[in-house]
Amino acid sequence: MADLFMALTSLAWGLAGLTVAVVPAMGPVWAKRILLDPWPRFWFGQVILLIGLLLMIGTTDLTAFWVWAVCGALAAIKACLLLGAPVSWRERVRQWLGTWPPWLYRAGGTIDLALAVCLAADLILHG
Repeated sequence: MADLFMALTSLAWGLAGLTVAVVPAMGPVWAKRILLDPWPRFWFGQVILLIGLLLMIGTTDLTAFWVWAVCGALAAIKACLLLGAPVSWRERVRQWLGTWPPWLYRAGGTIDLALAVCLAADLILHG
């Protein structure tokens, strides 16, 4: 059952990375919606927190456990900041993300896609 959740995590992570890598203009749009709208922020924060915890707990049998544990810890920290940060801080983060050039969003999406493929490969080979 854990492998199924890890596979779905890898799929969601890969699709998000692919979307941002192909269409970097989606990055600021998603950031604005997630950072400022309370309902998507709540659900996105809960999903990211769950994925982070799953990465930390569910990948103990994999070869590169420490990589997935660090990714999970960073995801959990990101979700906690997203859920608990004041509006002024979230607005400053959104404005800062709006100043990024498109190639930076594309690079981030490519890194996310590469991590998702590595997680899927690790699951297939060692899970």
